Amino acid sequence: MVYAVLLPSFSRMLGTLGLWTLLPAVAQVSPDRRTCVFFEAPGVRGSTKTLGEVLDTRPGPLKSIRCLYSHCCFAIWNLTHGRAHVEMQGCRDSDEPGCESLHCDPVPRAHPSPGSTLFTCSCSTDFCNANYSLLPPSGNQGAPGPQDPQPTPGGPIWMALLLLGMFLVLLLGSIILALLQRKSCGVHSGSDPEPDSGGDCSEDLPELAGLCFSQVIQEGGHAVVWAGRLQGEMVAIKAFPPRAVAQFRAERAVYQLPGLQHDHIVRFITAGQGGPGPLPSVPLLVLELYPKGSLRHYLTQYTSDWGSSLRMALSLAEGLAFLHEERWRDALDFPTGQYKPGIAHRDLSSQNVLIREDRSCAIGDLGLALVLPGLARTPASAPTQPRGPAAILEAGTQRYMAPELLDKTLDLQDWGTALQRADIYSLALLLWEILSRCSDLRPDRRPPPFQLAYEAELGSNPSACELWALAVEERRRPNIPSTWSDSATDPGGLKELLEDCWDADPEARLTAECVQQRLAALADPQLASSFPESCPQACTPLCPENCPSATASPTVPCRPQQGSCYLGAQPVSTSVRV
Repeated sequence: MVYAVLLPSFSRMLGTLGLWTLLPAVAQVSPDRRTCVFFEAPGVRGSTKTLGEVLDTRPGPLKSIRCLYSHCCFAIWNLTHGRAHVEMQGCRDSDEPGCESLHCDPVPRAHPSPGSTLFTCSCSTDFCNANYSLLPPSGNQGAPGPQDPQPTPGGPIWMALLLLGMFLVLLLGSIILALLQRKSCGVHSGSDPEPDSGGDCSEDLPELAGLCFSQVIQEGGHAVVWAGRLQGEMVAIKAFPPRAVAQFRAERAVYQLPGLQHDHIVRFITAGQGGPGPLPSVPLLVLELYPKGSLRHYLTQYTSDWGSSLRMALSLAEGLAFLHEERWRDALDFPTGQYKPGIAHRDLSSQNVLIREDRSCAIGDLGLALVLPGLARTPASAPTQPRGPAAILEAGTQRYMAPELLDKTLDLQDWGTALQRADIYSLALLLWEILSRCSDLRPDRRPPPFQLAYEAELGSNPSACELWALAVEERRRPNIPSTWSDSATDPGGLKELLEDCWDADPEARLTAECVQQRLAALADPQLASSFPESCPQACTPLCPENCPSATASPTVPCRPQQGSCYLGAQPVSTSVRV
């Protein structure tokens, strides 16, 4: 995290911080959390208070903070005319490179004004950001001013003793935890797994008997996808190299969530280990094979009429709505009473959507998917929750990233809803790609050759800076031809639908369920006439409370506020008769 702000000069000098003032907080510190000094000088823009739990409530500027997302403390000083002033101290948002140091060793970072230099440090022991070293010699720092904290006699000795004591306590605690973990894992050999091997003593992947590898059909950054056979059935085999074991576990955990089975989500068959020919065994995910390939491949090769285009669009929206939905299955239907948490995909692209035999879509590649906070307790088998902003802001294909991901302004306070809204932006770009190949939306029934979203504006391989300038700064979106609105098959709803999905304001975007219902109304215009008389058909900022949807047929949703539209509509079918 780069704290790049213009910091004014202050009259407060850092000096030597009395570490014993933190003792009341030390007694409450959990051994697995880093505790740092917390201070923010008046006038500094931004705050890092949300990156931890401030422990001290007593008045005064000096406090301590228990880190939530990292084990790393930081500090920023302003050295002005030979005198050092502390500007910020606190927790970093992630354990980035540079946090390995046990002591605060300031490094010059910027010159906000003549004669002024900003120094920063990162370190990985409790309260290590309290004191600095290696700034210019004390003779150049100037004498303390009348308002500066004065060094306390014997302070360095007390500080050294306290640091030594805390180090011994943490060392003893770490040894005890390591022994307990070793015992619980049942390790009987004389050595631990290598740190980089990705080994896990609880991992026991079966060898998949009858598995045959035929040919490579896709290569990605973390895995290679093969076509093959498992006990005679044609399957897709996703093979992960040893360096990507963490990605394998994350994706397997999502696929194995209870109740995730859906027609428009790639079908998971099993997980195990194996390899083609003489190659060593690696972790494998075995999935249903879709011979028609990806949506990108299909749109490159074929055009579609209005009915087929809507089938692809509607099934894609239904699959995403199912992923986003937090649902309970009645124990009368499922004796065990299954619960499925909401899931954000985070990597929707036309390469990660596959085409089924009936030319509907199935969403795949759940490697970056995140289980979202919900009303019910997350299943124990679910992937672990992200640690810190860096993990939440991680996303997939740049071309399909929402503006708030490109400029790092995604709402971290309600990150679950924010990630769902980012998925809707990606969905809009996929809908545009599908409709761009619809022959019925062209007067001559000849759509142009397939282009990815923003390919006409930025080419086939845009940089992050180019995407940011176009989608964030200029707020431009893929061109919607005027012929789409003039077509007899489209009553003017396509343009409005896309604009409501890729809106620059995330809170103004539709939910996936709303998109699904809008597309269903385009497929069957009679659905739009099924509103109760008191419900307006046009989108309004709020969903009227007195307008429950009829159970017999779904209704076109109202425009959501804060990413929600709860009309209680029944699920709509993805089949479109043509």
